Amino acid sequence: MIIVSQLRAFAQRHRRFVSFCAVGASGVLVNLAVFAAVLAVLERDGNAGSWLVDNAAVFAGWFVSVASNFALNDRLTFRDKETGYNASLRRRLVSYYTSAFAAFLIQWACFNGLLFGLDAALSGPLHDTAAAYPLLGSLLGFRRTLANLCGIGVATIANYLLAKHWVFKAKEPA
Repeated sequence: MIIVSQLRAFAQRHRRFVSFCAVGASGVLVNLAVFAAVLAVLERDGNAGSWLVDNAAVFAGWFVSVASNFALNDRLTFRDKETGYNASLRRRLVSYYTSAFAAFLIQWACFNGLLFGLDAALSGPLHDTAAAYPLLGSLLGFRRTLANLCGIGVATIANYLLAKHWVFKAKEPA
């Protein structure tokens, strides 16, 4: 019971961050669904493993998930008496995409860095081992999704701070 009460106290103290993360969790699902769909469509023509295809899928997943995250954060996370923001919807949307793009650059760098590192580690003997064990090969097939998830996780903090202190910044008292 002590842990539950501590979690409840944390959630109340950091309500906005908890809400932002809950919205973000839905955005991760949207991101991954679009990411997988774009990969499936673009890889039909034998483009599997192409840097351009991988990055187009990452960007498409980001772009669509930002739209859903904006709508939910605008309605649930930052629309309350405490923030009291009064910027137009258009300004909030442009600001949100701008701040989310800064976070996306972090996500993109993590994605490509991890993918490069994993691909380098998987060349040579490890590649042969993966080929010999189908289950291992299947797990390694998720390296792009894993790299994308890691990038999203790292970018979340920057995205929250930009949203809180810039996009949905409280009005200055008169």
